[in-house]
Amino acid sequence: MNFFFFVAEEVRAIMAQLGIARFDDLIGRTDLLDTRKGLDHWKARGLDFSRLFYQPAVADVQEMRHSQTQDHGLVKALDNKLIAKSQATLERGEKLQFMETVQNVNRTVGAMLSGELVKRYPEGLPDDTLRIQLEGTGGQSFGAFLAKGITLYLIGDANDYTGKGLSGGRVVVRPSIDFRGQAHENIVVGNTVLYGATSGEAFFRGLPVSDLPCGSQGPRRWLRAQATMAANT
Repeated sequence: MNFFFFVAEEVRAIMAQLGIARFDDLIGRTDLLDTRKGLDHWKARGLDFSRLFYQPAVADVQEMRHSQTQDHGLVKALDNKLIAKSQATLERGEKLQFMETVQNVNRTVGAMLSGELVKRYPEGLPDDTLRIQLEGTGGQSFGAFLAKGITLYLIGDANDYTGKGLSGGRVVVRPSIDFRGQAHENIVVGNTVLYGATSGEAFFRGLPVSDLPCGSQGPRRWLRAQATMAANT
């Protein structure tokens, strides 16, 4: 913590030397950068940095910073539909299960739902209180930050970062019922599964692109050639 206090003090001193009072007033001020050491380096010879340090002509300096909000497209997120269907669980803690479809464009499925759940139940709910069966292809970070009490049962496959930040929930991925190959010879989830997961369970019937979860401490993992399926399969 002391390190950051020293950093803040040095930044304040530099800003004072430049006559700048706020961080907002530094945005876009490429004219304040001391580029000589970098541009004079032999590796920079023949390179044109004019576009990198270009300052656009603006009528109001306010246009240089956060002049408009960014649309993250959350209104189109599949989780909005999942949240609407899960009101009995979210509001009263009732046991509930339903089915839904998922597509590759649906990223971080379960994250917003988990946020709504832990707002009301900070410690989560009993295992498998809310069980959602999905069919299709889960987009990146399927089941991200999934909270305790939620089970996402996907029939199909999922992309990279499946189960990222898993936080007590259960993620199940199995091939489509129309799949006629050998599950133990085919990929069912992408790279970097269970990245940063802390607790929960993950069942994958098939292979991950990379079979070594990254940064996971806690969740029980089944990444076998013939993976054990979750209950009721």
